Amino acid sequence: MKLYVVAALAVAVGYASAATKFDDIKEIYSNPLAHGFGEDIDWVPWEDAIEKALDDKKPIFLLIHKTWCHACKALKKTFQQSNARKAFKTLSEYFIMVNTEDDEEPFEEEYRPDGKYIPRLLFLDTNGDLLPQFKNKKAEYKNYAFYYSSPSDILNSMKDVLGHFGVEVPELKKGDKLRPKKKEKKEEKKEEKKEEKKEEKKEEKKEEKKQDKKEKKSEL
Repeated sequence: MKLYVVAALAVAVGYASAATKFDDIKEIYSNPLAHGFGEDIDWVPWEDAIEKALDDKKPIFLLIHKTWCHACKALKKTFQQSNARKAFKTLSEYFIMVNTEDDEEPFEEEYRPDGKYIPRLLFLDTNGDLLPQFKNKKAEYKNYAFYYSSPSDILNSMKDVLGHFGVEVPELKKGDKLRPKKKEKKEEKKEEKKEEKKEEKKEEKKEEKKQDKKEKKSEL
């Protein structure tokens, strides 16, 4: 009888432990604002970002990307690696984290300082104003200063922003260190850029049509 009770308790404890772990995993991978860039990050909707930044006195991390963008998809893959996510999560706690996908992108020209290319990463102050000095120091394209393809470059920019605001940058463990992304073949990059430009033109045409419709309605 005692053995039966002990066995039953062991099963119950094991089940409870497994259920707790499942709930933890479910919580990590059920963030609809993540868009594939780390479900365990405390992402905030763009419309709430400035208010939260003022309340928490933190700079804003604004990542702009599209579902059809090849470069955006490649960047997502690097953030799905456990070593990249740990380092990213550590630094993310010092920012108001925002990533906008497709139509979630803010429409103001301020957030398109050197074009509508994607992905582009902007750092903003607590008022939502662009901090133009924080660009990718190792930018692959001269005309795209806010374009990032490597998590290690993003990490470095995040550190620079924190230093600017006098925040002591936390030390990262060896296992948390971001590995630079391997350089892709030039031909593949050229093809990706061509595809992105085509899609950008399509998106611009769509926006123009939307604006025309709005103007016509306002005239009526």
